[in-house]
Amino acid sequence: MACKACSSENQANFSGELTVAFPGVQRLNLAPIYVCQKTLVCLDCGYTELVFPATELEKLRKGMKGYHSNVQFATEHSRLL
Repeated sequence: MACKACSSENQANFSGELTVAFPGVQRLNLAPIYVCQKTLVCLDCGYTELVFPATELEKLRKGMKGYHSNVQFATEHSRLL
């Protein structure tokens, strides 16, 4: 599969850890969410794709409830190869 940003075929899968902090002063009391997932990285331009596990995605939805932003969460996602 080609990179969505530069069309390069030079991509690799990596395991990664990510800490997600909620935006806004009103969410300072919410604990960050720690996520371990597979990431697909283009080794030419750096474009990266990742998929959050369903349990962590649900935590993000709950933490963002009532927050109005341009972020939209998909209900379904494709898995990385």
